[in-house]
Amino acid sequence: MNYIYDTYLNFNKNLYDFYEWSGNDEITHIRKIPTFKISTTCFFNLKNNIIKIDKNFLAKISYKSEEFKENKIDKIKYTAMFSDGKDIIAIKFNKLGINYMKSSLLIDEEEDIINIIKNQQEINPQLKIIKAQKTPQFKTRFEKENQKFITHELNKIYKNNDIEKINYICLECFGKEEKNMKKAIAKIKKEITKENDNFYKIFKIFKMINQNN
Repeated sequence: MNYIYDTYLNFNKNLYDFYEWSGNDEITHIRKIPTFKISTTCFFNLKNNIIKIDKNFLAKISYKSEEFKENKIDKIKYTAMFSDGKDIIAIKFNKLGINYMKSSLLIDEEEDIINIIKNQQEINPQLKIIKAQKTPQFKTRFEKENQKFITHELNKIYKNNDIEKINYICLECFGKEEKNMKKAIAKIKKEITKENDNFYKIFKIFKMINQNN
């Protein structure tokens, strides 16, 4: 089995490019991780879908990865790195063989590691697509996370029937009040799906409201 040593990964349920890593993320300092060259089709399915990997392959990678933890080294179960020679991803599987966490690589390590893996013999573990992942296209991590934040805050306003607050937001963003709560909520939710200045304006208003509270 082939390994890559001494690298950093950022496992999340959603895959974030390196430039979207956050200072609040839990970065894993990998001591070693098994690597596999796979076909572009297999790579696409691993990266873009929720899949279930073959149990024999799962057993093959069990506890083969290790991470640095303060003054010790911990083994990581069901984790591996995959490349089709053009792109690369690290994946954690659960005990059923379902890929539930993913990581990109540091930009300065990515190309070097791809060049190492692409010289390996290609293998293609059997997998079954459980669910195609539907993620908003062309949205940054900031936009996706803050869209969730705004939606959560809107739901709180609706639950509390806070007409005064919703009128203030509509006045700031659209130049006029909207006294019908359902229409106001729907209008703002529609607005935050667009890539325009109002998205950032709405986000800043909610952050300011939270700070004042």
